[in-house]
Amino acid sequence: MQTRSHLALILALGFTANAYALPKWFHGKKHDKKATSATLSVVSGIDRCKVDVDGQGAGITGSDGVLVVKNVEPGDHYVHVQCPGQRETSYFISPAGGHQLEVDARSAAANSQMADSAPINPAASEMELRHMVSEADQLRSSGKFPEAVALLRKAAKLDPRNGDLHRELGITFLMFHDWERARIEMLEAVRQEPENVDAHSGLAYALEKLGNLNGALKQYRICTQMDPHDTSYRDHYVEVLGQLYAQNPHKKH
Repeated sequence: MQTRSHLALILALGFTANAYALPKWFHGKKHDKKATSATLSVVSGIDRCKVDVDGQGAGITGSDGVLVVKNVEPGDHYVHVQCPGQRETSYFISPAGGHQLEVDARSAAANSQMADSAPINPAASEMELRHMVSEADQLRSSGKFPEAVALLRKAAKLDPRNGDLHRELGITFLMFHDWERARIEMLEAVRQEPENVDAHSGLAYALEKLGNLNGALKQYRICTQMDPHDTSYRDHYVEVLGQLYAQNPHKKH
């Protein structure tokens, strides 16, 4: 599942398309910073389970095996639960403002992102995933973004640890300027495949568009270190560095 050509094209174009080129369904999907936050309860049944949301530590479960996380921004998130002696499990959530959501992590096998699908032959799974990604690529190329997202979400449930699938979702969101959801997916792609330069590059671009220039600079620096022969990463690094200097001319970066 090679996506580098897609991401390189996105970065090169710089999203010059005007707002009217965005799909109609997208309008109103942006996160409202003033929206009421959500509350998340993680129930593991075990104490001392580490919980993070989108890579940020949220706390550990108490003696009752529960952690309540307040002030969760409405929208998409990945919750990771690491209990002592168990493999980390991941959960995709998309709470609405003011809602209370529970993640039941008491059984890693029953509550993983593969809970709604029976194990299938690995070779067949790989073939199915490739077909789904190819179909999703055709859908988004035709402007059918909701259908592409739905198909990639389905693929991610089949193989939640596949960084390619999260990167494909990230690219899809980048294509219609949903920078926040792109950031979330690229974060998950980096988590699953930390050595993948394209995931770091996609995350950097999303952060840059969100105005997090320091975060973008850090990611572009990682890209230049991982692939010093690709000058585009260095070009983006210098460009973001220039933006930072313009904002804070007397501050060292």
